[in-house]
Amino acid sequence: MSKNWSLLLCLFITLNTYAQEAGTKTPYKYSNQQYTPAPKGFQPVFINYVGRHGARFLTKAGSDIILLDVLSQAEKEHALTKKGALLKAMVVRFLSIENNNYENITLLGEREQAGIGARLYSNYKPAFKGRGLEVQITHKIRTKQSADAFLRPFAGYKRDFALVKDSDENVLRFYDLSPAYQAFKNGLSVQLDSLEKDPRTQQTAAGVCAKIFTGTFIQNGVKVMVRQKPVLIDAITIADYIYDLYSVQFSIPLEMKKKGYTRDSIDFGIVLNQKELQWFNFRNGAADFLEKGAGTDTLGIQVRIAAPLLADFLNSTENAKGKDAVMRFTHAEAISPFATLLGIRSASIPAASVYDYNKHWKTSGIIPLSANIQWIIYSNGKEDLVKVLLNEKEVALPIKTAHFPYYRWEDIKRYYLEKLQMIHTDPAADMHQYLLQLK
Repeated sequence: MSKNWSLLLCLFITLNTYAQEAGTKTPYKYSNQQYTPAPKGFQPVFINYVGRHGARFLTKAGSDIILLDVLSQAEKEHALTKKGALLKAMVVRFLSIENNNYENITLLGEREQAGIGARLYSNYKPAFKGRGLEVQITHKIRTKQSADAFLRPFAGYKRDFALVKDSDENVLRFYDLSPAYQAFKNGLSVQLDSLEKDPRTQQTAAGVCAKIFTGTFIQNGVKVMVRQKPVLIDAITIADYIYDLYSVQFSIPLEMKKKGYTRDSIDFGIVLNQKELQWFNFRNGAADFLEKGAGTDTLGIQVRIAAPLLADFLNSTENAKGKDAVMRFTHAEAISPFATLLGIRSASIPAASVYDYNKHWKTSGIIPLSANIQWIIYSNGKEDLVKVLLNEKEVALPIKTAHFPYYRWEDIKRYYLEKLQMIHTDPAADMHQYLLQLK
């Protein structure tokens, strides 16, 4: 093996190791799958799909601007280490890429989506008979951009785009429409306090800041202006901001290349060792697990909130005639509770203690960028079967079957109708009212 190839391989391994600590901002990783052949006589006839948007830039200016302000103040006070000066230069380069791109998906995000769409079209080609596609997106621009990239293999295909006003996004942004869920989420700080007060949080932040600042610069916090108001930024906040930018850097390699930047031109890992990254990832994952994962109860409000999406899947599968697929593009907050509501095992094991959640639940394995859940409907003309995929991998459902991973549609329907009844709703219900009245 040549020296150059050895260096490239080492870089690839390093980047993949680091990217594992990027939580919900982990770029989508596809590995070739050996899918189980369908029972004899069955072929795909309909696709029911929901996916998260692709790799993205920051959703808004904030951590990047504030971090630069703090670093600039430290520079003026001669309180930056050599690594701190390198970090500041990296933030400036990062901002040159992020500028005018907030909320958009990146070029890598486009590739992720186009790849998933192409594989779906290729793997289940018999289902695509030219009858048209129903495409649902949220009001966020990144879902429209993701849909456009995903649908490239379907050029010339009839598409019915469904975009409703954001106050009626019951199916794809249900988590924003329930007052009770918002109250639940706001109250999670009590459960997360143990992690915030854990000595490792302060120790990790202090360790990161010691690599960046000299003397006592950060000891009492740094005052910066945020939306024209003075805000005191402490060491933990600075470390969190660095981790935020670190996580996003994996989504912009193609933009870096276009700018002429080398890989190490933007690498916030220079001030984050593996132990520190693991703690940041653990803390962030705990919040995700409680807010939109199995939490302490797999039928808690953070899961029941996804009933409108399950009802939509049941209704659209039952009434699939006249179209080839329904394709929905949404956000991590919709994918994760839906996976739990379906009973997919990797997404459905609760934890009594926040310190135990990652024994069974991994953020990057369930809701990376471009995360998706697919129902592939098969038929032999007499009976229908359903295969479910999470991130393009076959998964087991808590339903009996003689032909795993294929389940009889009647069994699927019966199981999930009963589950909806358990949470006091059904596919014919007014889901907007369901969300407003949810307790």
